[in-house]
Amino acid sequence: MESEGSAPKKQKKWYRQAYKDEWQNDPDLKDWLVPDESSKYAVTCTICDCKLTQVNKTGLLAHKETKKHCRNLEAKKKSSNITDFFQSKSKTVMSDAKIKAATAELMLTGFMAEHSLPFSIADHLTEVCKSSFPDSQIAKDMKLKKTKASYLMQDGIARHERLIIQQICRTQMFSIIIDESTDVSVSQVLAVMVRYFDADKGSVADVLLDAIEVNDASAAGLYKAVTTLLEENEIPMSNIIGFAADNCSTMMGKHSGYQALLKNEVPHAFIIGCVCHSFALCAHHASLNLPSWLEGFLKDVCNYFARSSKRQNDFRAIQDMLDQENHKMLKLSQTRWLSRGMVIDRILEQWDSLLVFFRAEATVDKTDGASRIYGTMVTPGTKHMLCFLKYTLAKVDAMNVEFQAEAFRLHKVFNVVSDEYRTLLNMFVDEHMKSEKLAAIDPENPGTLKACENVYLGSRCEAMFLAQPLGKKEQRFRLDCLSFLKVLCREIRTRFPMSDDSVMALLRALDVKEATSTTRKVTSIIPLAVKFPNIVLEKDLDDLQDQWFSLPSMLETEGPLAERFQEPPMFWKALLSVRDGNGELKFATLAKFMTALSALPHSSACVERVFSQINIVKDKTTNRLHCETVTNRLLAKQAIGRQGTVCHTWVPDATLINDVKNGLCHRRYLEREQERRAFESELHMEGNDLEEQQA
Repeated sequence: MESEGSAPKKQKKWYRQAYKDEWQNDPDLKDWLVPDESSKYAVTCTICDCKLTQVNKTGLLAHKETKKHCRNLEAKKKSSNITDFFQSKSKTVMSDAKIKAATAELMLTGFMAEHSLPFSIADHLTEVCKSSFPDSQIAKDMKLKKTKASYLMQDGIARHERLIIQQICRTQMFSIIIDESTDVSVSQVLAVMVRYFDADKGSVADVLLDAIEVNDASAAGLYKAVTTLLEENEIPMSNIIGFAADNCSTMMGKHSGYQALLKNEVPHAFIIGCVCHSFALCAHHASLNLPSWLEGFLKDVCNYFARSSKRQNDFRAIQDMLDQENHKMLKLSQTRWLSRGMVIDRILEQWDSLLVFFRAEATVDKTDGASRIYGTMVTPGTKHMLCFLKYTLAKVDAMNVEFQAEAFRLHKVFNVVSDEYRTLLNMFVDEHMKSEKLAAIDPENPGTLKACENVYLGSRCEAMFLAQPLGKKEQRFRLDCLSFLKVLCREIRTRFPMSDDSVMALLRALDVKEATSTTRKVTSIIPLAVKFPNIVLEKDLDDLQDQWFSLPSMLETEGPLAERFQEPPMFWKALLSVRDGNGELKFATLAKFMTALSALPHSSACVERVFSQINIVKDKTTNRLHCETVTNRLLAKQAIGRQGTVCHTWVPDATLINDVKNGLCHRRYLEREQERRAFESELHMEGNDLEEQQA
């Protein structure tokens, strides 16, 4: 009895229990319990053929012990075999039909996700299939409308893809590639990509982990958003071996940028800024040493045709008359200076047509735009300068392409960049410097430069000097070109490591030819290994070096492994299975080290492609789509592409098909909707409370 004045005991609040997927594996429940399709708070007992609303494990186990359940269980065990046979046969046919219908619904949903189609077309698409194929039982069994297509994509395909990528990141090394951008609805979106070695395919994959909306776009805000994402999905930070992003101070600041914060957590992470942006900046800085009229001339030519279909049509007529290709004049990008190379190439290609066109336009153009362009074109030195820039920017573009490639290029980046850089140096550096190492050559040292008249400006430009001599202007012209080359090489040298002991240089060891050659440049693998102590332990360094030494001789005696696998990821995966005479793995340490290194990034171009896809999905007409919905569309599309297939050859996973067949996707959708309504209701109540307080 309670003492007088004591507070009454609070009654324990009762919470309704929803069905748990894990009960399908519980030995006490799995044989007789199935979820109820009408409510997540109910289940069906297949023994008693009844619906149970007390869905907590204690209540379910109590039902199992009831006399009714035990009596029905005994009766079922004693039923005749012929009845069981026909019942099981009927259930098998029914289950097979449901599986086929679920597969068809998933494939149609994948089709809409891959081609960025609105889910509203599902209403008519399903009916068209039924009308077109009246003899198909699968078409008759399909029940796919826009709402179901939406939750099959979000709570089915995309959810399944998320779980796969998260599991990969939990179990192996990966690189993280991020970028932040503002979409059409002025929301700040952070895209998080991961790069990992796919052991099943023997290749490197760049996949989207998630895209999240952020309110704080500072380095600390972005770092917190990414670490929270990894922690929520139980992905250890120690699995990160590389990081790539663009070169803004938020990402690459030495003291408070994202990479500095990451280095505090993962000291041995390989960091690389976007070299694509770097080379564009190199070209931009160098262009400041060229005559000021050049930029204005390129803009005038591009803008003259930009918004006038009449001018484009007149220009096309002149192209036909001069028997030249009907190529349009390209637009000039204000943010990418390397786009000037393509514009210059097109102007030189259409030079004769442009000359005739602007000569005719200059007589009728009242704004003096055509006259100015025509005057610049006939000025001595204009075409010379364009020829020089075409030759030079092509070298920079060749370096840039290596970093924008989607294929695995990590092993070739240093060689390609250093070869193109040396070609640029040879244009103006004296002959006696050719034998020097690139890192030792100062492009601005007067003692290393050729005489101004000996500077090489490209064969086409040199031919122009013979055809149209510039006379006294040639000295000034060559000095401008020399200044451009010096600044260009200085900027490239600042942004890209030219030293033979840099990580980029040592990564040449990934190349199959380099690794299997007896005259390889990377004689020891240890300088590379010590930079990644999170991949190979100190106690394994001896085995690593021994295997590196013995690799060329093994390939000479044990078959042409390098000839069968030209791509490095495939080669190192194949090497992982080579065994010695005792049946032991012969190159386990080396192969595991190299496959892990394959996941290092060489640029952040892949994450920029994500924003291009986001802009396709979320345009002016669909700007109300939530970030999560857009991300789920991209993940569904990725799930198809990661199999190396397209929507009509895609094979959905058996687990995914079972989720659709058993109604689990629908249940997740209902739970998500319930949470959304609860959240909106809470916000509404908070708003009302705030209004009352203000009143």
